[in-house]
Amino acid sequence: MELGEGLTRWTIRIALALLFFCCAGRQLAGEDRRWQTLERLLWPLGCGFFLTHIAAAIHFFHHDSQAEAYADIARQTQEALGAAVGEGLYVNYLMAIVWTADAAWLALAPQSYRRRSGWIEAAVLCFFLFIAFNGLVIFKSGWLRVFGIAATLVVAASAGWRAWQKTERKV
Repeated sequence: MELGEGLTRWTIRIALALLFFCCAGRQLAGEDRRWQTLERLLWPLGCGFFLTHIAAAIHFFHHDSQAEAYADIARQTQEALGAAVGEGLYVNYLMAIVWTADAAWLALAPQSYRRRSGWIEAAVLCFFLFIAFNGLVIFKSGWLRVFGIAATLVVAASAGWRAWQKTERKV
């Protein structure tokens, strides 16, 4: 594996592993201060790996061409879903913007971040998980698909457990 290919592939793998880990951790740890300290490090780190992946993919796989990246995503979508749609490129950019803003908010104003509305938290995490699930389960195969399914199930179970815990406290 060449350096550019390895950098591109492993940065997204690490980014998604950190994304899933942090999503599950938020559900399981709740207000635990040790977790919050760790997450303040891991969440922006995952975002950094994601941004590095995008830059590496554009440079090494698409020769710094947005048109080539768009065409490649359209080709992959045609193979996976039967429709040549390249707009997934812009969805990736949107995820980069949202994750960067979210990670910056956590890093710069953690108390405000922790008090944010539940619908913002749910919308951001559902968006990220939707993108990650599609990237791993719909567009990949083998061990990456198995990882995507397992990680999604862990996050879903964690969210279910947290919801159950909240209802138990109210009773």
